Amino acid sequence: MTRASTSSVFDVSSSAALSALEHPTTFIRKTAEAALPVEAVAAEPPAFHGRGEILVVDAAALPAALARIRELPRPAGTLVVVGMEAAEARPALTADAAMSGLSLACCPRPVDAATYARDLRRLVESLRRASLTRILKLHDSLVAAVMAGADLETILKLTARQVSGFDAMFVDYTGVVVSSWSHRGQRSLNVPAELDAVLRTSPPIDTTQVELDDGRFAVLVGVGLHDQVEGSIVYVGGRRLASAELVLVERARSAMLLRFAREKSRRDAQRSTVEQLLRAAVDGSMNHGELALALRGLGLEPAEGYRVLAVRLDRGTPESRAFTLLEDVAAASTRPIVGGLQGKIFCLVQPVDSTVPEDFLQACRTRGWKAVTIGRSRPKTDAESLALAIRESATASQFSGQTAGQIHDVTSLGLPGLLAGLDPQNVMRPFADTLLGELISHDAANNTELVSTLTAFFDTGCRPGPTAEKLCIHRHTLSYRLDRVAQLTGKDPRSPEWMLSFGIALQMHAILQTGL
Repeated sequence: MTRASTSSVFDVSSSAALSALEHPTTFIRKTAEAALPVEAVAAEPPAFHGRGEILVVDAAALPAALARIRELPRPAGTLVVVGMEAAEARPALTADAAMSGLSLACCPRPVDAATYARDLRRLVESLRRASLTRILKLHDSLVAAVMAGADLETILKLTARQVSGFDAMFVDYTGVVVSSWSHRGQRSLNVPAELDAVLRTSPPIDTTQVELDDGRFAVLVGVGLHDQVEGSIVYVGGRRLASAELVLVERARSAMLLRFAREKSRRDAQRSTVEQLLRAAVDGSMNHGELALALRGLGLEPAEGYRVLAVRLDRGTPESRAFTLLEDVAAASTRPIVGGLQGKIFCLVQPVDSTVPEDFLQACRTRGWKAVTIGRSRPKTDAESLALAIRESATASQFSGQTAGQIHDVTSLGLPGLLAGLDPQNVMRPFADTLLGELISHDAANNTELVSTLTAFFDTGCRPGPTAEKLCIHRHTLSYRLDRVAQLTGKDPRSPEWMLSFGIALQMHAILQTGL
């Protein structure tokens, strides 16, 4: 993917290079611009350390300069030879392997090397100040834009315009292009094929510049927040960027970090507000009027109809990123109302036929999150039903069985869906406690597993063989446990008379376990 760099030899004509004062200022400027950033300018070979300096020598001092360069392990910088044509310099210097890492510049007319070096130092400082001023102006523009609420595209545009002919895109940590800007006015950009795997598996931390297979160049600028890689800024153009230009485009990293930090604070505050609302709805600490007012404050009018989504993640899906993705997807069509409760992510959507769940699931699949499950409540038209909608969506996500990566409506669940609409405290808990209360107390006091055994028994269709296999126990052990259930409750779960009641009680117990 990358191609080895080679040393360069450049020259300018005497008429363009030399001034009336015999100080080749035009040539000095060309030399300095090619070599920036410059650590120092030296006129004596012993003072050259090969760490980005410019060494100015006359033709007579060239042997001493070459001897000094041979002493350096990895020379880097520019050698300016005055009084020598470029055609003469190439055979003399390319034969020396130590020169492979240096650029070479030649001034054909003899001038005083010390004077040339002095003027070059002054010009380098002037160019440095100009470059620093340009960087600071860009930085101020980016900060002002971010503070004014600029999106990612604006940040990309401001920085890409500093290096004409380059497209820019922000690619998240999974390799998805989140935002882009093209100097050609192209509406969408794709990641170059040879960069796709790198950006998906190991996004760069530092700035990296590579040559692509088609001869274009790509600059990758890693963006991370709190030791977490958010993604990479990718600039693609037809040339290699100079060092000063790299410093300019790197300003986008700071701007994006500032934007991410501001956005994180805003999102955290919004999630906290939504979580408080969800909790208040479930525990009944807010009356219906207060709930309606709170929902309207979040941008949702209950009377127009809404649903609640519950998102269940597997262990391999990062919760914080799932929160952000769901908010981004919801924001594309409505004001996102997203918050966490009891280990699940909830989202209130309006209208009731919103495509947010489908769009979110597709975005998850694009990122390789295949085990995300969404539960969806029945449509509601008043704030009073918010608690019920929360419980319905949680139940739909909880009772999805092995069908992960899908959307489950509570209406498709059968018995669990019907039970989710019952009052948990006044209906479900008393019924469940009547049949299971003694078993729950016995398990807690004796470290037994009667309730989980009973649950497995009903999950497998009340078949002893599959139940024993699922629990990894002997069938005699299963029979003993079921006998113990019958002794403690006075009701045999294997009897047709009590099978339905135990099944309903277990379903209610599972719903109550969600705490909603």
